[in-house]
Amino acid sequence: MMLAVLLAVAVPWPGPAPTSVVVATARGEVAVPVQSTRGHPAVAADPLAALLPLTHAVEGGWATVTFGGQPFRFLLDAPALVDAGRVIPLAGGAYLAGDTLYVPLQWLTDYIPRRFREGYRYDPMAGRFEESALAPVVRTTSPPVKRHPVTGLRATHTVAVDAGHGGSDPGTVCVFCPRGVREKDVTLAIAKRLRTELERRGIGVVMTRTTDTLPNLYERARFCRDDCDLFVSIHVDALNPRRGYQEIGGIHTYFLGDALTADARRVAALENDALRFETGPAPADDDPTLFILKHLGLNEILRESGLLAELVQSEVAKVHPGPDRGIQQSRLVVLTTASRPAVLIETGYGTNRQDATFISSSAGQQALARTIADGIVEYLRRYEAKTLGEAAP
Repeated sequence: MMLAVLLAVAVPWPGPAPTSVVVATARGEVAVPVQSTRGHPAVAADPLAALLPLTHAVEGGWATVTFGGQPFRFLLDAPALVDAGRVIPLAGGAYLAGDTLYVPLQWLTDYIPRRFREGYRYDPMAGRFEESALAPVVRTTSPPVKRHPVTGLRATHTVAVDAGHGGSDPGTVCVFCPRGVREKDVTLAIAKRLRTELERRGIGVVMTRTTDTLPNLYERARFCRDDCDLFVSIHVDALNPRRGYQEIGGIHTYFLGDALTADARRVAALENDALRFETGPAPADDDPTLFILKHLGLNEILRESGLLAELVQSEVAKVHPGPDRGIQQSRLVVLTTASRPAVLIETGYGTNRQDATFISSSAGQQALARTIADGIVEYLRRYEAKTLGEAAP
């Protein structure tokens, strides 16, 4: 039977997150660093266990954190917790970084004081989580902000870049590309240039492929995990031969959702056709709690994906020779397993002479990589302004 969902109000962290929180009990006190690399403040569980009645274990994608004898279950990377059979939405979830479990600061400083009202309290002005019998101390201060000299970004970011198709899946035939050049060749060339552009901006990159291989379509978005922020998939569009099809060109960007237009359904059919090259079974997900938790975070991921798509599209449209075809949503398999904001960029039409010349040329590929990177940086700047409380200059 599906678990009942308690739609509690998930209160986002108010303003800038503290750099550390003092945990104070009768056994002593310790300043625990606060991490905000996942878009919400979180603290490592191990230093909390030194002073608090807390134990934790991770198994099968779940973390169970027991506080005061009460177990709280977290689906890793999902913005919620399960408490006594109720699903409680949070601003962000628990996650693993290496072997270290991080729990949401919201759970510690907001939910636990309400759950154990007589035993613990949190003083946000002093940045102090304490047993109720203890007195507050002086408030914490934040260190000077260090920004990247090129982008002005403050945090460390990583982007997963996916070169569409590859190996036995050539993708679409780039009709007007140089002889023998196929979609998989164009996407890999652009992806490599995008990696260089992002790294020049101080952004880490994970590639789903760097040679002519064929990663599993369902697994590509899962390259973006742990400390990864975004997933970007590079593709080339094409139309079936018919009257006037060669005249259609331009740039468009997709994120996950229902295909509301004929063109979005066409692109979904075109890109999802790559499934015929897969040899393994599609992943199954029949855990009702897993379903609930994934959907609690889905709307936020889709909102962020839409913003990312808008910013990338607006930058690339400035240099693309074809028309700006805007952003759309579609049921693209490569995006369905994404746990971070994710977009698919159709960089042009291989069936349009002007587009094909642009996307197959070194200058065109460099322009695409540069402007896609510009859109990503602008997204990350807004992301930092929202999560760290201060816009980059």
